[in-house]
Amino acid sequence: MSWLHHRPTIIVTGPKKGFVSRFFIIFSLFLCGARTKIITPNKPYDDLDMDGLLISGGNDLYNAFIEDKTCKIEDVISYERDVLEYKLLNKAVENNKPVFGICRGYQLINIFFGGELCKDIRRDGYDYKYTPLPWKTISVTKGGILDTCLKTSSLKINTLHHQAVQKLPESFKLEAVDKYNIIQSISKKDENNLIFGVQWHPEYLFYKKQHLKIFKIFVDTVKSKLKN
Repeated sequence: MSWLHHRPTIIVTGPKKGFVSRFFIIFSLFLCGARTKIITPNKPYDDLDMDGLLISGGNDLYNAFIEDKTCKIEDVISYERDVLEYKLLNKAVENNKPVFGICRGYQLINIFFGGELCKDIRRDGYDYKYTPLPWKTISVTKGGILDTCLKTSSLKINTLHHQAVQKLPESFKLEAVDKYNIIQSISKKDENNLIFGVQWHPEYLFYKKQHLKIFKIFVDTVKSKLKN
């Protein structure tokens, strides 16, 4: 299986428990030509070497509770994972490694670079479903990475979250929004690197061409950097 050695290594973060989302992420990355290294708060690691970093979904981020003064701390917070992922993200940024964030991971990227979060979007008549199935249509920003690669102005997504990006960092570009103007995807791209994220879970929609392409954008960027 020597061909496996030609695949870039993507570090995938995740919670201590739970494997369904992780399985589909690993599978999606494999289909796009990458191999993975799983790191969780309870899984020791010898080094942090990576060709790219994928921060997956999961528990709420502590930052949202700081920013929303009406909220109380809940037991869904995972401080250990917050610290681990901040450390990995910082290393990836310092070494110009491509980063892809999904749901919680997307929110963490936003916070890391100075953005703000909304603790709970389920208010004021917001049309909401908690499902891995695609039901919600979002608008893709013209000229962005998603628009360029997916060649579409809209996309159907799933929703498995209640926190959301409220304000994106100044250095980032808006990639997609829903009909309530809630931010669904952001990116930071320059000649040195690509960092981007999506609010939904494309790993559960890998069987749909457009969503698998999102993983391919990431993997192809990693491969391109390794060639240079």
